[in-house]
Amino acid sequence: MRRSRRLAVLAVTAAIIAGGAGTALAAPTLPLPIPGIPGTEEVSDSAECEMTRTDEYQRSTPEAVGLDAEKLQAAITYWNTTGSESLKVFRHGCLVGEGATEKVFERVPRLNWSQTKTVSALIAGVAEKQGMIDVDAPVGDYLPEGLGDEAHRAITIRSILNMTTGARINYVRGLNLAADISRPREVMSAPLPHEPGKYFEYDQTTPSLLNYVVQQAIEKREPGLDYQDWAQREFWNKLGVPESAYWWQRDRAGNTLGYSQLFLRPLEFGRLGELMMHEGTYAGEEIINPGYIKELSSGSEANCGYGFMVWRNGCEPGDKQVNGSLFKRAEIEPGQPWIASAPKDMYWSWGLHGQHTFVIPSLDMVITRSGEQPPDTQSGLTRLDGDAPIAGNPGKLGYFKFFQMVMGAVNDMPDDVRATLSEDPGNHTDPEFSVDPDTFLYPVDTAPGTYLALGPQAPEGCTVLGCEQEPNDGLRWITDVPRTVPGVVGAEERPSG
Repeated sequence: MRRSRRLAVLAVTAAIIAGGAGTALAAPTLPLPIPGIPGTEEVSDSAECEMTRTDEYQRSTPEAVGLDAEKLQAAITYWNTTGSESLKVFRHGCLVGEGATEKVFERVPRLNWSQTKTVSALIAGVAEKQGMIDVDAPVGDYLPEGLGDEAHRAITIRSILNMTTGARINYVRGLNLAADISRPREVMSAPLPHEPGKYFEYDQTTPSLLNYVVQQAIEKREPGLDYQDWAQREFWNKLGVPESAYWWQRDRAGNTLGYSQLFLRPLEFGRLGELMMHEGTYAGEEIINPGYIKELSSGSEANCGYGFMVWRNGCEPGDKQVNGSLFKRAEIEPGQPWIASAPKDMYWSWGLHGQHTFVIPSLDMVITRSGEQPPDTQSGLTRLDGDAPIAGNPGKLGYFKFFQMVMGAVNDMPDDVRATLSEDPGNHTDPEFSVDPDTFLYPVDTAPGTYLALGPQAPEGCTVLGCEQEPNDGLRWITDVPRTVPGVVGAEERPSG
């Protein structure tokens, strides 16, 4: 059976490659059901489906789950023609719609960009449930002795999750995708111009401190066990995600990066959404405390639009709302949903260029999207809004229009949810592209500190050769890349948990 399955996979893969993208566009689903091959399962008319660890997604028709098939397909086509490489719509646990290019892209691990932050927050939630970390504890409770001064060690894990550490932002350091010595130790050397917990600023450096804290907690419980090995056992296996589905980059000290650099295939995004939709439970097992997921999807006093490394749609007038632009921090007045055409209880991951897992509890709906071209590339360029085509900002017109179309496809929309949907996109769609040079130019010694461990911006306890008490095996992740080949061709076995 296993040999025949593998041969079937190779035959299907060869057919896709031979036909090219044009074949995929003409036939978004393969015609024959082949057991174990994603995308070839039979479509049922079930009103509810169950996601398991070892099986692929159960498929149903849009009509069976209360959606208008024609209108849903129009929304999918809209995003498929504006940059999405993988796009899936789930309702009541059933996969009911997907883009035309799934068979080309869904099994290929791709850079998740800042969706990595959301995954890091979920893994921290597993550690919280197991009593390994306390969200309100200072990071100093977990760090090696002597690392960081009193002010830095007093930063709480909650402040990292809410992006309110108060650390100085510098995108020369933050947007560096390789060669930085130690992201966690860079945080411990960064100036703290703001009081932790009070000031939101979207940051690319501090999320790696979260993973470092979890690594230290793992070390106390199981000495010598690596963060990624623990995460595979306690998180990915519980979702049925095999090691062949991803690889995850490290800094030069060997620390798993928390801000970006997770290469995860889009096929798995729906499992992340299912976990969040069911408040930390997957396949009947509670992996994360429901209370943690509630906090993850709630805002803070510093930013109503951001939870635990997810963005949320629930801002109201009078709330403090801060954008997530890579170029300039700005406060939004009055407070309003980022995507006015979507329900206010929606929250999502936001990866550069549009890597997303959208969760809508009030509709029991999950939508996943990946692609290297944001939905707003065309409209943003014509409107001279540089932030839209570069970053994939959910507050732009391409997102508003897509969710307007999806919501129009919901036949059983609750009245209280429908009442919150707006035909007016609000002020988020207005061009706001401007650059704050201070975030790129100051401190001026950030670059040599980050890359060469020179000057006051150098990672604490590090030299150009490595860091104290660290494995300094930052190239280890490269050896993980070949393991994804079976995952690309569909020859892997999903873990049972």
